[in-house]
Amino acid sequence: MKSISAMPPCQAACPIHTDVRGYVSAISKGEIENAIKIIRQVNPFPAVCGRICTRACESACRRAQVDEPIAIASLKRFAADQTKDLKIIPKPGTYYDERIAVIGGGPCGLTAAHDLTLLGYKVTVFEANKGLGGMLTRGIPEYRLPKSVVKEDIDFILSIGVEAVTGMSLGRDFTIEGLLKEYQAVFLALGSERSVFPKCKGIELPGIITAVEFLKQIGQGGRPHLGESVVIVGGGHTAIDAARTCLRLGSSDVTVVYRRTLKEMPASKTEVEEAEHEGVKIIYLTSPVQFLGGGKVEKVRCVKMKPAGKDLSRRSKLMPVENSEFEIKADAVILAIGYNPKTDRIKDVELISGKSGTIVVKDETGITNIKGVFAGGDVVSGPVSVIHAIASGKKAADSIHRYLRNLPSKEVEDPMVLSPLDEKIANLVLKAVRQKMPALSVEERIKSFNEVNLGYSREQAITEAQRCLNCGSGAVISDECVACFNCVMVCPYGVPVAGEEKAKIDISQCQACGICAAECPASAIDVRIETKEESRKKLEGAIKAAKEKSPGGFKIEFFCQYEESLMPVGDKTGKHVIGKPCMARVDVSQLIRPFEEGSIAVEIDKCGFHNECRFKGCEKWIEKHIESARKILEKSGIGADKLRMVCKE
Repeated sequence: MKSISAMPPCQAACPIHTDVRGYVSAISKGEIENAIKIIRQVNPFPAVCGRICTRACESACRRAQVDEPIAIASLKRFAADQTKDLKIIPKPGTYYDERIAVIGGGPCGLTAAHDLTLLGYKVTVFEANKGLGGMLTRGIPEYRLPKSVVKEDIDFILSIGVEAVTGMSLGRDFTIEGLLKEYQAVFLALGSERSVFPKCKGIELPGIITAVEFLKQIGQGGRPHLGESVVIVGGGHTAIDAARTCLRLGSSDVTVVYRRTLKEMPASKTEVEEAEHEGVKIIYLTSPVQFLGGGKVEKVRCVKMKPAGKDLSRRSKLMPVENSEFEIKADAVILAIGYNPKTDRIKDVELISGKSGTIVVKDETGITNIKGVFAGGDVVSGPVSVIHAIASGKKAADSIHRYLRNLPSKEVEDPMVLSPLDEKIANLVLKAVRQKMPALSVEERIKSFNEVNLGYSREQAITEAQRCLNCGSGAVISDECVACFNCVMVCPYGVPVAGEEKAKIDISQCQACGICAAECPASAIDVRIETKEESRKKLEGAIKAAKEKSPGGFKIEFFCQYEESLMPVGDKTGKHVIGKPCMARVDVSQLIRPFEEGSIAVEIDKCGFHNECRFKGCEKWIEKHIESARKILEKSGIGADKLRMVCKE
C-alpha cells in the first residue's frame, strides 16, 4: 500500500510527535494495553502528561472544526491509569560499555536516562534532593498532580535499569570534571528554580515570598496560612497553582495580577478557568509598582498597563496608563514572575553561559563547548513546560548516542502536516459531544488537596476516543485504477474527484469510511485504517478459530467496533466475532466467505454510532451488500435466511 507521509496536526504539534491517532484509535476499540504501548514508545511520563500537559495537540485537533477537540490528554491519562499495574519492561536490543551521567532527576534528565538506557547504555542519574521528579514533586500541588502518580512514572523508568543516586549535589559532592573521568558523557539537566524578583520598592518586606519556595513547602507537607488576602504576581502555571493552593489553605480573598492579557497568559485556558471557578480573581494588564506596609506587607500598589506595539519576539510592548494606580489589600504576596537556572554550582569547567545564567549549547542537540558535556531543558532554555522538557531530554539522548557511536548529527526537518478540513466536509461529519471530565465540586476541592479531576470511566474514554476523525487514515488509490470513477459517485463526503488518468482522493479530506474501497470494481482502493490485507487476515483468523471451537457448525458475527467496544469486557465470550471500523466495508465477498468454510449462519449487527451511524450514508451500503449476498446464498441452496441483520438494544 502506498505510504502517506503527512502527519495529523495533533502529532505534528506535539513536541515529541506522539502517535496520537494510534493510541486514541486503540482506546476507541477498547485496546487499552496497546494504547499505553504506543504512548510509551516516545513518552516515559504518560500519567504525568495526561494531567498537566499543555495540550498543543488539542489546540491543533481538526475535530475542533466540527465541534470540539478530542480530549487527548485525558485519554492519555486514562490509558496510563488503567495499565499502571501492567508489567511490561522493554529491553535494549544492543548493549554498550559506555557509562553516562545525568545531573538532574526532573522530567528532562529522567527522559534522557530512559532513552539512553533503552539504547543500551549504563546510565546514572544524580539528584541533589532526596527524591526524584524535580518540580513535578516539589512544585506542582497534589490536587493537580498527586505524588503517587509521579512515582508510578518514575518507578517505570527505574524498572528498565536506570540507576539513581539522590542527595548528591553538583559542586558539593562531585564535579563535572570528576564525572568525566568515570563517565564517557555527562548530561546537565539542572532545571530552573531560582526566582526572579520584580524591581519594586518594598520588595524586602516580610510576607513577600516566592511561589517556588511556597509550593516546595506545600509539597513537603507544610500548611501555612498566609492570611485572608493574598496577592500573586505572575501569569504562568506556577502563579495559578499558588493561587489555588492559597484557597485550600483558607485564604478567602486571592487575587492574581498579570501585566499582560488573558490571550498572552502562559497558564493554560483550562487552568485559568478552574482557578476562577474556585474563586480566584485575576486582574489583567496590571503590574505592581510598590509593596506597602509597616513591619510586613499590607498592600500592593499597582498600575494599569496598555499595549504599545510589539517587541522582537512579537509580544506586546507595554506601558503604564497615566493616573491609573490603585492598591490591593495583601496579608501576603507570592511572586511568580520567572525563574532562572542555578548554574553557579558549576565551577570546575568553563561552560559558556547565556542570559540569566543559562548554558549556551550548539543547537537542539545540547552540545556544549566542553567535549562530552551536554545540556538541556530549563538550564538551556529557561522555564519550559513538562512536555518540552521531555522533548529536550529525548533530543539530548539521541545526540549523546550519536556522539558516542561517532554517527553524523541527525537532520531534523519539519514534518509535512495534513491540511485543515474543508468547511463542506466538516459540516457533513456527525457531531458528537466531548466527554466532560468527572471532577470534585468546588466545595469539596477547597477543603483538601485531593485530586480535582477524577479521570474518565472506560465507557467515557472509549466514547471520547471514538470522536477522533483518524486524520490521514483514509483511502489511497493504486495504479490499478481503471478510471471508472465509481468512487466519485459513492463517496458520501464528495472527496474523490476524476483525474485525467485515474481518480484522485485527497487524504487530508477523506473520512476513512471505506465505502469507495468496498465499491471499487478494480479493487484499486485501500484504506489505511484496516487495510484489505488486515481485513482478510482478521476474517480468516475468525473462521479458523470458529471451526476449531465449533466443528459441528459455527456462526460468524460482524459488528461495528464503534459500538461493541462499549460493551462490558467478556460480553462476546464464546462468539466468533469480527469488528469493523465501518459496517459498509463488509462487502459481498466477506459475507459469503464464512459459508464457503461451512458456517451455518452469519449475523450483521445493525450499524449505529450511539444510535446514529458515525459515517454519513453507510446504512444503505450495508443493506445493498446484504441484499446481493442473500441472492447468491439463495441461488446456491444455502438459503437467504442464513444471513441476518440483527438490532442490538
